[in-house]
Amino acid sequence: MAAVMAVQAALIYQVQNATAIAKAAGIGAAVMLFVFQGAFTIGFQATVWVYPSEILPLRIRQVGSSISSATNWLFNYMIVQITPISIASIGWKTYIIFAVLNATWVPIIYLFFPETKGLELEDVDRLFSGEEIFDSRHERDEKQEVWDIEDVRA
Repeated sequence: MAAVMAVQAALIYQVQNATAIAKAAGIGAAVMLFVFQGAFTIGFQATVWVYPSEILPLRIRQVGSSISSATNWLFNYMIVQITPISIASIGWKTYIIFAVLNATWVPIIYLFFPETKGLELEDVDRLFSGEEIFDSRHERDEKQEVWDIEDVRA
């Protein structure tokens, strides 16, 4: 998505400086808006809604998800208010700022947001409490085996 924003900046630069390819660049810039929205929808859009509810303990999940949702809406509102002013002031450089911000999120997400795919809620709690997940799965499997044996004896 950062690359899309960088291309967007280059295309808008062409349009704002009325170069020979300004018309084609304008069409390309419009296409890039749709490409960005498509990539965002496939990639990150659900994350801001789903991830907080997966990682928060049950006792604070409702409050935490509400705070997450409110924060998301506040930042979206801020972007909607600031972007037109930024485009009017610095033009195509606005998209460079967005490209840099998008690129900065890649290592942040990779390093600090653990994968929760395939984990049960108890395992996610253990993931954030520092316990080994594999130990907890092993313990759970052992308990299940004991339960199965007791069922057979009964």
